Amino acid sequence: MSEVEKPKKKTRSFDLTKGAVHKHLIRMALPMIIGLSASISFTFVDSYFIAKLGTNEVAAMGFVSRMVMIYFSVAIGLSAGVTSVLAHVAGSGDQDEVKKLATNTLIMTAILSLAISIFGYLTIDPIFTAMGANEHVLPHVREYMMIWYLSPLFVILPMTGGGVMRALGDTKLQGNLMLVSAFANAALDPLLIFGLYGFPELGFAGAAWASLITRFISFAVILYALHYQYNVICFSKETINTFAASLKKILHVGIPATGTNIIIPIVAAIVISIVARYGTEAVAANHVATTIEMISLVLFFSTSAVVGPFIGQNLGARKFDRIDECIKSVSIFCMAWGLFVAIAIALTAPTLAGLFRKEPEIIALAQSYLYVVPISYGLYGIVMSVNAMFNSLGKPMPGVAISSIRVFFLQLPLFYIASEFYGLEIAFITISISNAIAGVIGYLWIKDTVNKLKHA
Repeated sequence: MSEVEKPKKKTRSFDLTKGAVHKHLIRMALPMIIGLSASISFTFVDSYFIAKLGTNEVAAMGFVSRMVMIYFSVAIGLSAGVTSVLAHVAGSGDQDEVKKLATNTLIMTAILSLAISIFGYLTIDPIFTAMGANEHVLPHVREYMMIWYLSPLFVILPMTGGGVMRALGDTKLQGNLMLVSAFANAALDPLLIFGLYGFPELGFAGAAWASLITRFISFAVILYALHYQYNVICFSKETINTFAASLKKILHVGIPATGTNIIIPIVAAIVISIVARYGTEAVAANHVATTIEMISLVLFFSTSAVVGPFIGQNLGARKFDRIDECIKSVSIFCMAWGLFVAIAIALTAPTLAGLFRKEPEIIALAQSYLYVVPISYGLYGIVMSVNAMFNSLGKPMPGVAISSIRVFFLQLPLFYIASEFYGLEIAFITISISNAIAGVIGYLWIKDTVNKLKHA
C-alpha cells in the first residue's frame, strides 16, 4: 500500500455543511479581511514611499502594478480552480484525493512560475512600450521588473496553497501570514529605497527587493504548513501518476477563472494606455486613485475568497438551501458596504489623494475618479462574489461572460469614446455604469443557476 492509501494522519479540514451560514462566512472572512488588507497595502506602502522619489517613478509604478496584477490574476484563477475542486472533494470526505490534488497543484505551480519568469524577462521592453511607457518612465519599469521576475514562484505558490487551505475551510494561517508579510514589506521599503540604517540605497529597485524578500517568506511558511500542519503534500509515485488527471480537474475551472480574473488587469493596462495620452501626470493620478480603490475593495476580495469553499462544500453535500442563504447574505453585505465606502471616499477624496502627490493637477484628476467610481462598488462587489460562486459550482463560464460584458462590451468602448470626446473626468463615469450593469446581471444569473441545480 502506498503512502497515499495509508496516511499517517488525517488531513486538517473544517466542515462547512453544518452550523449557521453567517457564522462560517464571518469566521473565514475575518482572517482574510485582515490578511488581504495587509497584502493590498504592499501597493499602498510601495506607492507612498515611491511617491517621494518623483512623478516618473509614480508613473512607472502605475505601469508595473498593472502587469504584476495580470500575473496575480493567473494565480487567483488557479487558486479558484484548486479551491473549487478540493472543496467538492473535501465535502465528500475523500482525503486521499485531497492529497493528490494538493500535491499536483504544487507541481503545476512550479512549472507555470518558471514559464512566467522566462517569458517576462524576454518581453519587458516591448510590452511596457506598447502600454505607453515613455523614455523617462521605461528605465524605472525595467529596473523593477528585472527583480520582480525572480519571484513568480514565491507569488503564485502562496496563492494556490492558500486555495488549498480555503477549500478545507481554514483561512486563519493565510490571513495571518499576509499580515506579517505586509509589516515586513513596510519595514523593508524605506530601508532599501532610501538606504536607512546602513542598508544600501536602491531607489525604485528597493521596493522590488522588499517585495521579493517578503514573498519568499510567505512561500516558505505556506510550503511548511501544507506539509506538516495540513498534511496534504505527498510526492508518492501514485500521486505523480495522477498529475494529468488532477491537472484536468483543476484547469476545468482554473482556466476560465484565470480568464475571468485576467480580464481585469488586461483591461486596466489598456485603460492606462488611453490615460497615458494625457501625460505622465494623468498616469500618476490614475495610479493614485486605483491604489485607494484596491484598499477600499478589500472586504469584497475577502468575501469572494470565502464564498467559494463554502458553496463548494455544500454543493458536494447537496445542501442548496445553505447556498441560497449564502447568496442572499453576501449580496446584502456587498450593497451595504459599497454604500458606506462610497460616502466615506466622497468625504475624504482630496485628503486621500494628497497622501501620495501634492501636484494640484494629479490630486484633481484622482478626485474625479474617486467621486464617481465608488458609487458602483456595491454592485461590483456582487460581480466578484458571483464569479467565485460560479467557480465553486464547477460552472466558470458564466463568470467569464459577466466579466467580458462588463469590460469588453461596456467599459472599454464607453471609456474610449468618453475620453476621446469629453475628457477623462467624464470617462470615469463609464466605469461606474459598467460595474452597475454587470452586478445586476450577475445576481440574476447566479440565482437562476442555483435554482436549476436545486431542481435538476
